[in-house]
Order: sequence, then structure tokens, then C-alpha cells
Amino acid sequence: MAHSLCGRRIVAGFRPTLLALAGVVIFSGSPSAAFADTVDMRDVVVREFEAFDPNYRERRQQYAERLGALAARIAAEQAAGNTLQCSEQMYLEAKWLLGYTANWDALKDKLDRIERSLQDKTQDFATEQSPVDGFWGLCYDQWFMRVGATATAFGLLTSQGQPPRYRLRPRLTTGRDLINYLQGLLISDIENTGIDHRGELSSVMTSYSTAAYKRDLQDVLAGFVALDENIDWDAMREAAWFFIHGSQDIGTGYWGAWYVIDGKIRKTADLSMTFHVVRYSKGEVDHWPQIIRTTLAIKDDPYPFGWRSGGKFNNHNLYDVATIFKFGWPHMSEEERRTARDEIRQMLRWSIGNTLNPDGTYRHDPGYGDSYADEYYFGVSLLDVLGYWKPAERFWTDDPLEPALAGRADCCLIKQRVKAYGFEGWAGAAALEKLERSCNVCPA
Repeated sequence: MAHSLCGRRIVAGFRPTLLALAGVVIFSGSPSAAFADTVDMRDVVVREFEAFDPNYRERRQQYAERLGALAARIAAEQAAGNTLQCSEQMYLEAKWLLGYTANWDALKDKLDRIERSLQDKTQDFATEQSPVDGFWGLCYDQWFMRVGATATAFGLLTSQGQPPRYRLRPRLTTGRDLINYLQGLLISDIENTGIDHRGELSSVMTSYSTAAYKRDLQDVLAGFVALDENIDWDAMREAAWFFIHGSQDIGTGYWGAWYVIDGKIRKTADLSMTFHVVRYSKGEVDHWPQIIRTTLAIKDDPYPFGWRSGGKFNNHNLYDVATIFKFGWPHMSEEERRTARDEIRQMLRWSIGNTLNPDGTYRHDPGYGDSYADEYYFGVSLLDVLGYWKPAERFWTDDPLEPALAGRADCCLIKQRVKAYGFEGWAGAAALEKLERSCNVCPA
């Protein structure tokens, strides 16, 4: 609970800092008003990009088609047993360039490099730690993506009790460095810069939330930084809490990117960012009543401001929602629990009926999933967090699963598929770890 108390001290001093940073009236009001304003937020963002580049829609569509074709090729190779980790990393960076910038030259170059990389079926080097700076993600150009890959790798090593091979040389070494960096990402002025900071902000918040709330990971990090680097880890951790607690919207309870729109600051309620803070803090956050109301209210809104992507559900978003429900359950009213319970049953029906094949394989949606391994990770994670295989972990009900759901997702069969594919990277390893924990004794 120490971090929670620290967070309360921090938040009192940080919100005025954020208000001063914005320099304008912050968009606020009742949660329902906020929901109405975030429903069309993706259209607003597109409008801002068009103000920066009048040909934005045409160019984005052109590159989106090419990126989609490359994604399908990567997924097909991965399904055939070729992990293509370097191609996948470059694909993720291209996806970020397409979704969050109007930097067409950089995007074209990245797509060309992906095309060439597909000729090399052996890309194991991309999963290695760099001997130069100690970071993972060798095929990323963007530093924040290397930070994300490194945080994930350290998390896996910590869970396995293994040390990293090389020491880290981080770019941010003081709490002030971190605060300045995060504050610089919080507000996007797309019309004047052609950059939406939301993607980078979400990634960095995930990475630093992991480090701020996981003491065992902090101990590993502190022990494996280059000996000539002087880092105050307590100050870095407090800076992360400072930002996380201060940037929570008390109207919705959510975290999200802020935008300069028509000269005013407009906040968003971001499902992904909120999920990561809630998960890594293990629910030790403020304003739970607002978080619960917001989560239920944004069911039909588009990601990242709701549960749906392209008008449809997917296991990734539903896993985020289910995790928020899990940690928010003690804070729900009975009426909210009834609503959440009904939603959870629908989640399970949808996931098992629409994404899982009878042979234990997951279907790949190239329009949303980043990799074939991701389909397994998020499908398994949704079933795991809802206690599908372990009745004692069904926080949402004491009743047995309905007959239409029981037994349809065979843990051992899914585990067999994951092992057979031999996925490289965090998604496959994490999916297998959850299956090992959830499955009963499987036949040899």
C-alpha cells in the first residue's frame, strides 16, 4: 500500500502542474458528457491530420493497403513456423507511423525494408539483447519501442529467475528527465506537428507502469544498469507515479491522451492506457466508481475509446475490459455487478465462438492482430483472467459455466498448438506460461 499513499501525496501536487502546463480550461463535466465527446474522437483526429496535410486520407489509404498486405504475408509465414521477429518489429513500427504520424517518407522506407526482410527466414537475432546499450528490439528505430521490448523482456526474465546478459544504458536517468518526457507526450497538437503522441504515450506508460509497480523488476533493473550510470531509482519510480496519478481524469476515472482542438485541451478516455495502469497497480487506483461507469458506458465505442475495433469485438480489447472488471469488482454496486456479469458471459460466448477453432488454433485477424502469437496470447489471457479453466478464479460468479461454454476451450489442446508453433518473443512465451498454470495434467 506504500505506493498508493505515495500516489495520493503526489496527485495533490501534480494536478496543478498539469493545469498550468495546459494553460487553458481543461475539458471537464459529467461522465456522460465526456462519453458523448469521445465517440467521434477518431474523426476529430483525422480532421486535425487533414489540417496538417490536405492529402492525408488519400495517402493513408494507399499505405494502409500495402501495410495490410505485408501483415498478411508475415502472419502466413509465422503460421508456417517462421517467426520473422525482425519483420514483425518493423511492421509494428510501420503501423505506428501510419496510425500516429503523417511522415510518409519514413513510412515508405519502413515498408520497403519490411518487403526486403521477408526474404530472410532466419531472424532470431532480432530477439537478442543489444551488447551496445543492453536494450531489446534491435529492428526498431523508435526508442520508445525499444523501451517497450526491453520492459517485456525484463519481465519475462524476472518471472523465470534469469538475469539479463548485458547491462543497460538508459537515456532517462533522473525523475525530472522522465517527467519532462511524459509531459511532452501528454498533449498532441496534430494540426501543427503532424504527430499524434497517443501511441508513444500509451507504450511508455505501459513500460513505466510495469517498472513503477513491480518491485522485483525494479530490483533487477537496479542491479543491471551500467556501472558508470548514476540512477536514482526511487526518484524514477516516484516520477512515474507522479505522472500516472496526476494524469487521471477525475470525471471518467480513465487515463488517455490530451489534444489541442480548436485552441482548447480535449481529454480522452483510453481503454488500453487505463487497463495497463489498473493491471500493474493491481487495482490500487483512485476514482473506481467513475472507472466502472465509464467502462460500461463505452462498450459500443471504437478503440481506443471503447471496446470495439472496426465495429467488432476482439480478444485484446475484451481482455482489457475483463481485467478492469476483475480489479473493479469490489468497488461495484450490485446492479453494476449484474451488468458486468452479463457482459462477461457475452465475452466468453463471442470469444470461443468467433476466434477459437475446435482443433485448438486461434484465427488470425490481420486487420487488428499484430502477430499470430498475439492471437493466442490475448485469447488465452481473456479465458485465464475470467477463470474459465479454474472455477476458484471466477471472481464474477460462483455458478458453473453454462453448457454452451463448458469444455469448448480445451486448455491442453491450445497449449499443444502453442508449443508446436514455437513462437519467439513475449506473446508466445506469456501465452504458454498462462496455459501451464491453467491446464490440468495433459496427456503426453
